[in-house]
Amino acid sequence: MKKFLALSLSLVLCLSLLAACGNKDAEKPSTSGGETKGTTIKVAASPAPHAEILGVAKEILAEEGITLDIVEFTDYIQPNMATESGDVVANYFQHVAYLNDFNEEKGTHLKNVAEIHYEPYGLYPGKNATVD
Repeated sequence: MKKFLALSLSLVLCLSLLAACGNKDAEKPSTSGGETKGTTIKVAASPAPHAEILGVAKEILAEEGITLDIVEFTDYIQPNMATESGDVVANYFQHVAYLNDFNEEKGTHLKNVAEIHYEPYGLYPGKNATVD
């Protein structure tokens, strides 16, 4: 089930990127008729799990003649700055609230094109009865 979910999320993300995240500097398709063969998509992502999920999408897209170039970043500022500058056409690591705060604080103009998943995490109060 987890593998199916990861594949589904990857495919949705990649299709969203193809549909909504064009960059005028990105390589154009080499065939006519609306086909995407020969297209290269360069995407920034956090190493795990986002780059791992994109790795699965990369294989799926390769079957369609599309190259997915995954650029891994280990912080949460550089991927947005690389996207803003056009070094990558999209990034895959953040939720909408973070994106909106980042745009406001840094004066960037990034847009959300698809929702992403949240990794589950647990909070343990240790010896306390509550987490406050």
